Amino acid sequence: MMKDWWKSGDPWIWLTAAAVSVNILVVCGLLILIAVRGLSHFWPTAVMEAVYTEPRGQESRLIGEIRDQETIPTARLHNPGYEITTEQVTRYLIKTGNRKLLGMDFRWVLEPQLHNRQYPKDILVIEQREWGNSYGYLKAVKQTGQIVSEDAIVAVTELQQRLQRASAIRDQIRQIEKYEIGKINYRLEQLRLYQRRLELNNLSDSIQLAEISRQKTALETEYQLLGQRLNHLKQEINRDSLTLEIMDGRLVEIPVANIVRFYYPNNLSLPEKLRFYTVKVKEFLLDEPREANTEGGIFPAIFGTIMMVFIMSFMVTPFGVIAAVYLREYAKQGWLTRTIRIAVNNLAGVPSIVYGVFGLGFFVYFIGANIDKWFFPKLYRRQHLAPRVYCGHR
Repeated sequence: MMKDWWKSGDPWIWLTAAAVSVNILVVCGLLILIAVRGLSHFWPTAVMEAVYTEPRGQESRLIGEIRDQETIPTARLHNPGYEITTEQVTRYLIKTGNRKLLGMDFRWVLEPQLHNRQYPKDILVIEQREWGNSYGYLKAVKQTGQIVSEDAIVAVTELQQRLQRASAIRDQIRQIEKYEIGKINYRLEQLRLYQRRLELNNLSDSIQLAEISRQKTALETEYQLLGQRLNHLKQEINRDSLTLEIMDGRLVEIPVANIVRFYYPNNLSLPEKLRFYTVKVKEFLLDEPREANTEGGIFPAIFGTIMMVFIMSFMVTPFGVIAAVYLREYAKQGWLTRTIRIAVNNLAGVPSIVYGVFGLGFFVYFIGANIDKWFFPKLYRRQHLAPRVYCGHR
């Protein structure tokens, strides 16, 4: 009975089904793990304040978010017998922010070096457009260098209003730089090309040149007016600032124009945390990147990928359908047809990233690195074999 069952092939069917099920579960688990680890990044983390004891015994204040922790072995020396013992100690990866002032965003700290850990409700987190986050205590809000408010509650209200004002001015600056000045530059370039076309065809005369000059003058005047307006807006957006006390006790000035948002993570209720989380996820999906693609959103990448897929599908689908119909119904069965079918099967079975890596290595690093040498050998030798001069010496 068992021998007939093995000969029937049913065990291999069940084995294949089990392997496929395990692969599906592994892939789903991996996707869930990536989603949990990735999406948890946007949840507001409580900010800790503690006393940090350095290896030399000096104490300092430490403010930051605990981002990760791990257990590591450490060695301890006992003085009486000069014995060394090994024990497990937890160390934390703390995001201290203030990279412009402290030189780094993160630091590893051993748990025995932290004392008097607490989570004050008045610790402020500031997300900046440059230099990452800042952590500290809000001391004052200033306008053109003059203190407007030093009271904590009033200062938060003032800061919120001035942040909205700076955001509105930034939108105006973006409108001028990206659209209005862009239109003028485009029209100037069109006039330049039109004038050059007339010169090449020997069709230019004094009337046409005068009209082109008049239009250029009008556009340059408009450009200067927009530049003046732009300078005025940049002065206005840099009007306000705040004073923040960071963990080493220094009082630093942060321009409101450089602030994306501010919040008190230790004073947020659950609905406020959910609202904050929703805003952060929305920003990640719909905003443009900043800080060299380490902050902000990924909308340009998503938009570019979707557009590339649509355009390539629109261009390739007709050729693919025509080729499939031809190979199936009209092509003669020979070595060329078999070769094409093998190539199609390879394309369908091999992940596209493999072809991408091959294309990068072959076309960019091999072809691209040697194309000048192959097609322009004289110029290549002149650039790469000629003697060079460094600091006045050959």
